[in-house]
Amino acid sequence: MKFNEIQQDDWDELKPYLDTCLLPLTGLSGEESPWAVTRALEELRDIMDLVEIPYKGRVVTYPAVQYGSEDNLMIAAVANLCEKLKADSFKYVILITADDRLAKLSFKGQDLLFSPSNLTADINEARAKVVSEVQKLWNN
Repeated sequence: MKFNEIQQDDWDELKPYLDTCLLPLTGLSGEESPWAVTRALEELRDIMDLVEIPYKGRVVTYPAVQYGSEDNLMIAAVANLCEKLKADSFKYVILITADDRLAKLSFKGQDLLFSPSNLTADINEARAKVVSEVQKLWNN
């Protein structure tokens, strides 16, 4: 479920069921050409689909953190977002990125991080890993 599909009047009723935030990280620098941005967003979408589609109704997708080429600033910004998201609205925060540079960073407050570097190229194996990791997270 996308953040903009939730109406203010419905949030209190839905909140107990929507306990997981999906936070996409694009990691753009501003130096990319338009086609490189398109490719990055398409790759991100493909990975997000592995979590969004099977868990619609439990996961809320927030707007992507689009720009962040300096690792220390990105780490601090994402940690701050995770903390705020967990403080009031969500029990879990799952980060998604198609940028292998970001996938190597450690973000305080994340519960899971999915990227091409920790998922296989085989879509069925990737889907199975996502399901396994998410179920393990929720069952703990």
